[in-house]
Amino acid sequence: MFYEPQTLIIVYKDEMLANQMKKMIETKDDTDDSITGTQDSSINVVAWTEKVWLANKKAGNITSKVLFLGDIKGVDKLIPVIDVKFSRHGIRYGWAGNQAVIYVSPNEIKSVESYRAFHDELETLPAPQMVKDAIKPKVTVKRETVSADETQVEAQPAEQKKSFFTRGKTIAKKVGHTIGDAVTDASERAMVFSEENFRNKKDMERQMLFFGVIYLYNEGLEAFMKS
Repeated sequence: MFYEPQTLIIVYKDEMLANQMKKMIETKDDTDDSITGTQDSSINVVAWTEKVWLANKKAGNITSKVLFLGDIKGVDKLIPVIDVKFSRHGIRYGWAGNQAVIYVSPNEIKSVESYRAFHDELETLPAPQMVKDAIKPKVTVKRETVSADETQVEAQPAEQKKSFFTRGKTIAKKVGHTIGDAVTDASERAMVFSEENFRNKKDMERQMLFFGVIYLYNEGLEAFMKS
């Protein structure tokens, strides 16, 4: 039997976030025995910016399911009435009627240790690596900033060079490497630089939203579309 696909309007500020959800929905990932996320070809995705959403909302002609990704204008009035279906690491999603929302509270990740626990889970998910990494590690040597993955150090006085390599050895020691080893494993990078990432609330918020998008697709979107 043929079923007409349902339309899902995704309202976003971050286009990459909307593209992540769109990609998962449109990927043919089901098998004969199981459905991954939502049933293949059952959803027609329409992506709207916040501006387009507000214009269409004002016209009052929206009958499709709507998913809000993050802090969209007016969502603060929706959040108090939704049925929360997921809550972890300050990330929540839920829905009320035809409207669903993913929203995050970075301040609920209160320490480097709790950030690391969140990030360890994020590393297992199919989010873009640039989102997982968030901040390119830097080591500051007095007035010069040198990327941690650089293998060359610009000409500096002997004492400054010695200071740089001493710091490098200290960082490498924390993850069981010598200064000459390349630290490429994502979990090791997260361990060494989690404090820097923890301080950057904007990038943390983006990481949390990607986490929520992937969990919603895998565990909640099918139920929302059928509700």
